[in-house]
Amino acid sequence: MLQAILGYYRYKLSDLTEGTRVISFYKNGSLSGTKTITIKPFCSLQKYIKYLDSKGQYRFFIFNKFYEISDKPKLLGKSNKIITSILTSQTDSNNVGYKNERTITLVNDDVSASELIILSDIYTSPRVYLYIGDGTTDEAKDWIEVTITSKDNQYKWKKQKFGTVKIDVQLPEWYTIKMI
Repeated sequence: MLQAILGYYRYKLSDLTEGTRVISFYKNGSLSGTKTITIKPFCSLQKYIKYLDSKGQYRFFIFNKFYEISDKPKLLGKSNKIITSILTSQTDSNNVGYKNERTITLVNDDVSASELIILSDIYTSPRVYLYIGDGTTDEAKDWIEVTITSKDNQYKWKKQKFGTVKIDVQLPEWYTIKMI
């Protein structure tokens, strides 16, 4: 008896022109399903986010080139210093160093109501990645895993058909110089 192996395939399509199209998937020569994809214009300064949605599919979303980067340094501590001369000593303690959390705030001003429903999976996704590559490759080293936070966590707008989505992307540990 031959046992069937259950599984799934992930297809990646690249170099597609801007617009909406239906992609057909075939299994053993017969149509097994279709997906509608929308390709938006892309500028090299924009930021790419890739996340795993609630259906197990990777989704890509582009945020505009107007982003902010902020740091939240936290002092690790101080160490006492022996003062040998009041005239030449500069301080009685030295900083040990800082721990830093770096966050990038991303914005997209042109999100449709239907895109917002799909994008809302990003708030609960177990895997979210930020593209850090040079734009010519798509390998594992071109993506870093990040954490997403947002003050809004929007799923649906009251009346708007289009709106703005703003998310905070917390980067992995930002290594700083420490004296320990």
